[in-house]
Amino acid sequence: MSLRTRTWLSLWTVYVVWGSTYFGIAKVVETMPPLLSMGVRFLTASVLIFLYLLISHGRNIFRIPRREYLTASSLGIGALALGIGTVAIAEKHIPTGVASLIIAALPLWVVLFRTLSRERIPGSTWIGTLVGFLGVIILVQPGGIKPISSSNSDEVIFYMFLVVIGNFIWAFSTFIAPKLQLPKNLLLFTAIEMTAAGIALLLAGYIYGERFSEFSESSFESWFWFAYLVIVGSIIAFTAYLWLVVNAPVSLVATYAYVNPVIAVLLGVLFLEEIITFNYAIGGIIIILGVLVVVTSESKRRREA
Repeated sequence: MSLRTRTWLSLWTVYVVWGSTYFGIAKVVETMPPLLSMGVRFLTASVLIFLYLLISHGRNIFRIPRREYLTASSLGIGALALGIGTVAIAEKHIPTGVASLIIAALPLWVVLFRTLSRERIPGSTWIGTLVGFLGVIILVQPGGIKPISSSNSDEVIFYMFLVVIGNFIWAFSTFIAPKLQLPKNLLLFTAIEMTAAGIALLLAGYIYGERFSEFSESSFESWFWFAYLVIVGSIIAFTAYLWLVVNAPVSLVATYAYVNPVIAVLLGVLFLEEIITFNYAIGGIIIILGVLVVVTSESKRRREA
């Protein structure tokens, strides 16, 4: 297989799989406890990755400083546990496409953190950031999104802001990660992150009132999508992403940031009967436009550097 073919195959794997995870989460939480299911998801995926690393690299791969375990675990709690946990809870009340668009704003928050740290930000990046945040404001306007199930307008607003808070913490974790001492092996780093996130989500789920007995009443469809999230979403797609990070231009890899929400919105409309309101459409388009400008500007800056 040529490098070009493998690059595009990996890229479309990230596009479709990561874009479909919002749909997958929605199907899982239909009959499974949101926090416990995401906790088991990450723990299962991390065990599989640990086994792969043990078989392919031996025990020495795990001999890293304790500090690296701690920092990777902290990022796992901040990014995965809070970032994905809030999405899982919210998707019982808000459309999957809306959740994906809020998460798509992550690069915008990172720009804000970089500004607060007194880093010089290109003008075009700032323009894209302001445009993207305008889209977020439009998206979360009261009454602008049609709720799912029996949720009312106030609940929709609450759960959208819950996702915003989770995304904010996820973005801060992304911003601070390069400044920390982390495992050099990206798969090991991911497995540690997932382990910490899984444990945190299990504890949060238990405190939230969820119980493992609820899994016995879960539908086959929820179990199918649970397996999809573990194997395809957490392992196959992430492996493809890691390969792209090493072998493809940053500008090309970064396109997933604004393609994923498009995939998520389409799946929600086609298979979950989600309704695109005026705020949903306009806010979503503006967010994607803002993220596109930021990603393009930052990719150009990296090439010049």
